[in-house]
Amino acid sequence: MARATGSTVNSVVASLQFRLIAGFALILSAALISVSLYVSVESARQAERSEALRLAVRAERARVFLEQYFADRSGWSLVQPELEQLGRLLGARILVRDVDGRLVGDSHRRFADLLHGERMARRVRLASREGSVIGDFDVLALRRYAADQNPEPVDSELSARVNRALLWAGLAAGALGILAVGLMARRALSPVRSLSAAADRLGRGDLSQRVSPSSGGEIGRLGDSFNRMASDLEEAERQRRALLADVAHELRTPLSNIGGYVEAICDGLVEPSANNLGIIHQQVAQLARLVEDLRLLTQAESGALKLYIQPGNVSELLERVAESFEPRASAKGVHVRCRAVEEIPPVHMDTGRIRQVLYNLVENAMTHTPKGGTITLSADEMEQDFVRVSIEDTGPGMDPADLDTIFGRFHRLDPSRSRATGGAGLGLTIAKQLVEAHRGRIWAESEPGRGSTFTFELPVSQSNLPKPPS
Repeated sequence: MARATGSTVNSVVASLQFRLIAGFALILSAALISVSLYVSVESARQAERSEALRLAVRAERARVFLEQYFADRSGWSLVQPELEQLGRLLGARILVRDVDGRLVGDSHRRFADLLHGERMARRVRLASREGSVIGDFDVLALRRYAADQNPEPVDSELSARVNRALLWAGLAAGALGILAVGLMARRALSPVRSLSAAADRLGRGDLSQRVSPSSGGEIGRLGDSFNRMASDLEEAERQRRALLADVAHELRTPLSNIGGYVEAICDGLVEPSANNLGIIHQQVAQLARLVEDLRLLTQAESGALKLYIQPGNVSELLERVAESFEPRASAKGVHVRCRAVEEIPPVHMDTGRIRQVLYNLVENAMTHTPKGGTITLSADEMEQDFVRVSIEDTGPGMDPADLDTIFGRFHRLDPSRSRATGGAGLGLTIAKQLVEAHRGRIWAESEPGRGSTFTFELPVSQSNLPKPPS
């Protein structure tokens, strides 16, 4: 039970909502303390200025009264009663001294033992009407009586009240702020919680998970990224299952043929003649090619395929490929020709892999070119230090909608998947991966009834070439 409670507490503390609230509380506390200190210091400073101003006003009034009293009485006799009345009137303690510095009056003489110190004093010189010095006096702002714990003077009380009001206002604002931040954080983090739950279900294999679009911002973009990732994962899973089905389909036919012949030979229904063994060997070779194509495709897609890059002549390579297909083309009644611009610069390439690309593209053209048709292999130098190679046929062409999927795995234009359409449907996929491994690009152009053209480009500039394997 204690462990579960501790885990819950740790989960709450680690939550983003708690961190936002805690961060807001810390910032608010720091701001409140800073404002309180500033207001306290500034209010105390203003209180002292106000007290000094009032003390100056009292001193001036006391000076006028005392100078007039001295002029009327020609001395300081009987000044004590008048001084006590003046002290009560001004709310300050007044100490009068004659010209020799002797104390001649104290407005609070009877309460001197009860006074608990004065906060501020001001000494003023007294002069007669002729301008001669007749004495001086001190004006003292009273603090409080020791026997009577009355509140401090008005300015200090005002400062204390301001501080208390600021403290309570800060606490109230802090409580309301924390509540507001908590509600806003809860609402703002609701898409994140939904995203977390969807990601958890996605991790358990439910690839159909999507999150509802939010109001935008970073969380909205995060939700869009999650939806795209989920769609990509779902598409990858669909392609994986389709690949498994396609591989199983491609393997089933030759394996069934091999199994049927072997079983028939074992049962004595078929003689182990050279012709029958040749058919079995042909099926085994077909299986070996399929496995090799899949291995090559996997290496190319994962980036593990090693390329042995060196300068090569594209024109010569095109001529050798055209010559190798000439016997098959003649037997089918198809004409293969090669056309290359003179002085094409050498292309840094893996000659064996580019030959394989050309074989796959020409093989595809041979499959779809009817008797009497023509297959043209050409090469041209481009302006951006690229060499463009094209394989053009005069076959029936393709629907433009098929151009986006023609380089997919096991793609055949014939939905019956008959081998009369040629191969396992991996040739164009392998060609695309090999060209892209050379930092090139490949595409197809076609119109129904006007043949097809497969084109790829390879870089010539050394700066655009992949580094050779170490």
